[in-house]
Amino acid sequence: MHSIRIKITAVAAAAILISMFLIGGVCIFTLGREAERNMAEKLTLTSENVQRSIDAYLDGLAESVEVAARYAINSLDSATLTEGGFYAGKGRTEEQAEFLDAYLKQHCSEVRHLFGTVANYTSGVDTYYYCIAEDVSSSVHGFYYSKVGHPAFEKQPELVASELDPADTDGSAWYFTSARTGDPAWVGPYMADFGDELLTLSYTVPVKYNGRLVGVMGMDILFKTLEKKLNSVKVYETGYACLLAEDGAILYHPQFKIGTQPSEASKELNERIFGTKNSGSETIRYTSGGRERQLAFSTLTNGMKLCVSAPVDEINASWRQLISIILIIGATIVVAVTVMIFVIMKAMTKPLLELSSASQKLASGEYDVKLDYKGDDEVGVLTSSFRRMRDHLKLYISDLNSRAYTDALTGVKNKGAFSISAARLNDKILADDDVPEFAVAMFDCNRLKRINDEYGHECGDQYLKTACQTICRTFVHSPVFRMGGDEFCVILQKQDYENRAYLMEQFDVNAKEMNDLADEPWMGVNLSRGIADFVPEQDPTVEHVLRRADELMYEDKKMYKLAHRQ
Repeated sequence: MHSIRIKITAVAAAAILISMFLIGGVCIFTLGREAERNMAEKLTLTSENVQRSIDAYLDGLAESVEVAARYAINSLDSATLTEGGFYAGKGRTEEQAEFLDAYLKQHCSEVRHLFGTVANYTSGVDTYYYCIAEDVSSSVHGFYYSKVGHPAFEKQPELVASELDPADTDGSAWYFTSARTGDPAWVGPYMADFGDELLTLSYTVPVKYNGRLVGVMGMDILFKTLEKKLNSVKVYETGYACLLAEDGAILYHPQFKIGTQPSEASKELNERIFGTKNSGSETIRYTSGGRERQLAFSTLTNGMKLCVSAPVDEINASWRQLISIILIIGATIVVAVTVMIFVIMKAMTKPLLELSSASQKLASGEYDVKLDYKGDDEVGVLTSSFRRMRDHLKLYISDLNSRAYTDALTGVKNKGAFSISAARLNDKILADDDVPEFAVAMFDCNRLKRINDEYGHECGDQYLKTACQTICRTFVHSPVFRMGGDEFCVILQKQDYENRAYLMEQFDVNAKEMNDLADEPWMGVNLSRGIADFVPEQDPTVEHVLRRADELMYEDKKMYKLAHRQ
């Protein structure tokens, strides 16, 4: 009764153990030698790639300011400045002062026109300005434009040099840094007053004529612009990018506050580690939050340190590939040994051969294979076990497919399901013979953080469910996806695509009905949204349409925040 099982187990186990030992030993030896080198190279390469991207962005902004500054310097006329008593300073006559002020107004007007054009074509710029030096003119101060809190640049009160405090290392550093050194300079990040205290980074250039300071020109970017770029960096699964000041203090980190010293984040880190330009070919290993991590860094063009960090266990995920290789090779050997056993052991009966054929079909995904043998011998026991395994596996695969593409909280499709739908549409777009008509609508829940903080995450979950129900109620014939967190997406085709304008209006009606019935804040519906049509000449993929819808949604969200700012 046990002879066949013993023989099969002995032969298969011996073959598997020997093959696993030989192949596993080779893999472990090879990967062990390469693991450290690969970890350092990948982190260093990631750091350098992100550094080049951010440096290109910062260098573009710096070049824009320098272009405008060169224009400002070249537009100054020596004869006019001399006639206006420019070099006489406070000793110029009243007539000279009036003449010089009139000239400076014309000069600022010309520079403003060019600088505004340059600023509009420079990515990420939030302000641009020209501040005339105090001893040049007491009535002409230059100009100052900002789009913080506005959709476009708007004129702001002029920056008056005489009102700036040299001792103010934050509010006035943008002016005095370049004015004192006479060279272009990056300033910040520092807290600037744009109605709210916002962390800001400035690039300023002194405008000098024959060695004398005429004024300072510059552009500002909000530090959150760099934070967005860093947040988009993907480092393994949970790794991240962060920024340090030249002295090592943290400027941006997803877990630690600004100003935190590296030694506070981990006792194995200190400011001296970041004293070099980059980490070179060696990565830095430390422990933070109970996990061992590795870090590589490089220096940006403005002196800040760009760091990338990832958990060591994620970096070492390549070892998992070794297990996969062993399993694949082991399975191959098992099949070969099984074939050999079936050839040698002529005592195997027809039911066992039929069971083998059925097991192969089951392994290939045919879960409806018939297993009819009901004998009471060991083949019958094995058949019964296979039959139960087939039934359980069929239920498990069905349940797994359902879970893999369904959002657990709302019951709608998840981001993975969206990727599949997008891929199918992309195939049709690429085929170019049956280009579909569709639109993508994006929705984002407003006030979710406030509801979570004030009423708890259970109320926040209910808020998400109510929002999702309202979307599904409106777009009955279109798939709804939860893209993660508080964002939802709808792909509109056919009837819903033709009625998309009406459906967006109907969404507002449905949202109002829900809000009228809501007894509590989390029972209402408050969503920012954006919708974009697929344009064949403009959009090569669904992702391009999604990006435009996402941008429109965030514009809607920005307007909502402005309208509800306390």
